[in-house]
Amino acid sequence: MKRRYWAVRTDKDNQELIFKELKLGRFRQGWGYNDSQDLRVIQSEITKGGKWWARLTSIQNEVLRHFRMLGEGDDSIKIGDILLLPNLPQHKFFCLAEVTGKYYFERLQLNSKQDINQLGADYGHILPTKLLTPNGINKFNNYVNADIRSTLKTRIRMWSLNGYESHIEKLLSVHSKGEELTIATTGSERLNSAWEKAIQNAKESLYNQLTKELDSKFQAAEWEEPILNVLKNLYQGLEIRKTAGSGEHGADFVIEIPDFFDEDIPWYILIQVKNYVGEIGEQVLNQIEDAYNYYRKDGKILAGIILTTAERISKNFEMNKKALQNRLSKDIKIILRKRLIELISEGLSNQLFLKQE
Repeated sequence: MKRRYWAVRTDKDNQELIFKELKLGRFRQGWGYNDSQDLRVIQSEITKGGKWWARLTSIQNEVLRHFRMLGEGDDSIKIGDILLLPNLPQHKFFCLAEVTGKYYFERLQLNSKQDINQLGADYGHILPTKLLTPNGINKFNNYVNADIRSTLKTRIRMWSLNGYESHIEKLLSVHSKGEELTIATTGSERLNSAWEKAIQNAKESLYNQLTKELDSKFQAAEWEEPILNVLKNLYQGLEIRKTAGSGEHGADFVIEIPDFFDEDIPWYILIQVKNYVGEIGEQVLNQIEDAYNYYRKDGKILAGIILTTAERISKNFEMNKKALQNRLSKDIKIILRKRLIELISEGLSNQLFLKQE
């Protein structure tokens, strides 16, 4: 049976006691100070039929709102269900617990501090549980969905949270990963977090759509034009020369950075573009080496960069790249498909903002 979710209010005036029992595996409810209030006793009257409600005493009628704890009906708490318990371990917190056993009744003897209603014993309704969030969850934590805070305003003793399954499971997931759930965040912090999440989702959507569009509109050497556009937006103010063609000498683009300490010798970043599908091999490194040997007579080489639509490198690529870096004493980077499209997206975004300015 699919697990269900419940919110259950407990005695807010005895939080310490209720939470202590919860940590011991017992979720207790009040209005359980007399053995006749055992829900199994009341169920026996229901089973007899007739006007069973007329046979209940006034103190038995007090506990009918707990009846889902018995787990007998379809609309009742079952083993494996998740309980959300407001105001535990403290005010403005809640905790999550999993039901691990069937209901039973056993009154708890109370000391003078705990016996707030002067009953001597109470909290006899028990569900065996496993406490899943022993430190509790601050209801204003960034991971707590606003819908959870809204439903916590409900004033009844017990209600279904089946419509909040995804929110609760997310809390359990982030808790299992060690995320901090006890710290409250301000409204401004939650607003910033929402904005960052929205931006991230927008970037993912933009990336997916841009990938489809680029693949449908560019092939082979045609990729050089959008990449040149991107480089000009990312490296504004610098000279970017397109050298692709028969005289490229291993580099499709050269970014030239002026050295103000030695005006006669600029700095170079050498870029090779490769439109590959799937894997890129180590042979492309030969072109980077050719470019290094050609352009080093005119300037200082800072790095060699390979921009490719390939999704992965060959088995020997990394080994050969390291060997070439050691031989040239220069950094060599490879930008694969995913990062390449992200760079194109960033470059186009820069262009859009510049137009707006």
